Amino acid sequence: MFQQIRDIDPQIYPQLQLQSSTNFIDEIRQQTESGFGPDVIITDSETALALYRLGLVDPTQLSEQDRQDTPQSLLDLVTAKDGALVARPVNQFVQLACFNKERLPTAPRTFQDLNQSSSDVTYGLAIQLKDLFWSAEAFDAGPALKAAMNSSSTDQVHHETVTAWLSWLVNASYQQNIRFLNNQDNLRQGLIEGKLDWITCWSNNLRGLKQTMGETLGVTALPKGPNQNRTATTRLEVWALGRNSSSLQRRKALVMVDFFTKPWAQKTYSLATNSAMPVSQKAATVVASKIPGGNEALRNYVSAERPLDKMRVKARIFRDPVRYEIISDALLDTIYDIQTPEQGAEQILQGLREKR
Repeated sequence: MFQQIRDIDPQIYPQLQLQSSTNFIDEIRQQTESGFGPDVIITDSETALALYRLGLVDPTQLSEQDRQDTPQSLLDLVTAKDGALVARPVNQFVQLACFNKERLPTAPRTFQDLNQSSSDVTYGLAIQLKDLFWSAEAFDAGPALKAAMNSSSTDQVHHETVTAWLSWLVNASYQQNIRFLNNQDNLRQGLIEGKLDWITCWSNNLRGLKQTMGETLGVTALPKGPNQNRTATTRLEVWALGRNSSSLQRRKALVMVDFFTKPWAQKTYSLATNSAMPVSQKAATVVASKIPGGNEALRNYVSAERPLDKMRVKARIFRDPVRYEIISDALLDTIYDIQTPEQGAEQILQGLREKR
C-alpha cells in the first residue's frame, strides 16, 4: 500500500515509527513539544480524543460523500464535545471470544453457559470499561445510561437494569473459573501460556494469536446476555493529523490519509489482514463475510433494528473522560467488593446525572 501511494505522489516517503501503547500519549506530547511530532498519528478513537483535548492533534474534515459512506454512529466515536472531528475513521476491530480448542471444544454461547462451565476451564475478562462494555449492552443497560445523561432522574427499571449488570460481574468475580485481569495484553498472554482457556479478544489480535497457538486457537462470538441480542462491539482505528506539520507536510499528509481511506483501500487492507472491518459501508458489504464477526458488525451498524441514538450512548461515554471515569470507578469498586451492585448502580446513574 505504501508503494501505491508513491504512484499518486512520488514525493511522499512514509516513515513508520512505532510507539508503545503504555506511554503513547506522553511520547506524542514530548515529540510535539520538541517540534518533531508526527504528521499522521494512527491510533484508536479514545486515544485520538485524548490527544485532541491536550492540543496535540488538529481536527480533520470529511467530504459529504465520505460522511454518507460512514455510519454516523462511528463518526460520533471520534467527535469531540465541541463538535470537532478529531480524526478520520479507517477500520473497525470487532470484539470476539478467543479460546483454546484443546481445552474447550465448545465455547459458551450464553451467560448461563459461562456460569455453568466446568471448573477445569478458566475464563478471562479484562477489567477495563472499553473491554467490558459489551456486557452492559448484553443487559440492555444503554437506555438507563442514556436517561441518566439526559435527565435529572431515572426510574426504578433503570436502577434494576444497571444493578443486574453489576451483579453479574460480581458473581462472575466470585467464581473459581473466571478471572479478571488488568488489561487485554494480560488476557492474551494468559491464553498463550495456557493459564486461561477462554478470553475476550479483538480481531486485530487474531494474527498474533494464530501465529503462536496455531490450530488450537478457536474464535467465536461473545456469549449472549439476558436480552438475547448479541452485539458486535467494535473499536475504531483512526488517522489523526499531528500539530507540527508544515504547510507542505500537511498537504502530503492529507493526500496520504485520503488515499488510505478510500473504500477500495479499506477493502484491500481488510482482505489482506482478515482482522479489520472497513468503516466504509461500500467496502464493509464486500468483506464482512471474510472477517471474524464481520457479518454481525455489519448488521449492527446498518440495521434499522438498532437505532442510531442507542448506538450514540457508547460514543457519549467514551469521548468524555469524566463519564468514562465515573463508570470505570464504579465497576472497580463493585467488582472488588468495596460496594454492593445496588450502590454501584446508584454511583453510576447519579454521577452521570451530575455530569450533565
